[in-house]
Amino acid sequence: SEAAEEGAGAAEAAAEAAGGEVAAAPTRPDPFAAARAFEAALLLRPPESRSQRDPALSKVGEGLYLGGPAACVSWEGAQALLESGVTHVVNATLQLQHPPVPAGEPAFVAVRCAVEAGASPAGGGAAVTAALEEAAAAIAKSKSEGGRAVVLCDTPGGASAGAIAAYYLMRHCGFPLRRALDALAAAKRGQLLSASLLQRLAEAEARLAAAAEPEDKMKSREADGEAGGGG
Repeated sequence: SEAAEEGAGAAEAAAEAAGGEVAAAPTRPDPFAAARAFEAALLLRPPESRSQRDPALSKVGEGLYLGGPAACVSWEGAQALLESGVTHVVNATLQLQHPPVPAGEPAFVAVRCAVEAGASPAGGGAAVTAALEEAAAAIAKSKSEGGRAVVLCDTPGGASAGAIAAYYLMRHCGFPLRRALDALAAAKRGQLLSASLLQRLAEAEARLAAAAEPEDKMKSREADGEAGGGG
């Protein structure tokens, strides 16, 4: 009530006039604490560091990096790629140009795999899957040639780049989805993967597991045959 509020205000004023300390009001429980904790667990970087300036590159694994638009719009960003030994660029956007090449340096091997375009209603899930597959193949090719790849997005720590890196780890390194997402978290990238991209990755995990089953069964039969022949 207004009378109670006025009484509380008068008590505080009297305490201050007497040189005393005003007791702090009891802290109410935060009803959104659990929701914020859940969101923090989904973030690909701890919340307290999100306000910090994103580095030019974040290392996901050996020979694989994630980067933001700085590499595409500045000589300093391109120089950071060269200093990290990057030779191949996977551009996950429609609009960003490929990184510039400083004078006297070899050109990057660049490919554009716009996952964002496939995420639109017109593109659908099949377009996203095709873009992820193309991007993962480009990363695998870079590593087979002894190079290093960076996946660039239009925002630092962009979700499209993170999805591509996760899919590569699943497709070519045999990571389960959870482990691939943990690798992104360790790389300290700062965006949530969208629900649609997470759905595409979950579908990919199921598809890759199903494709591996016949091969596993064949190996098992071959092992059984060898064991039987040896007897």
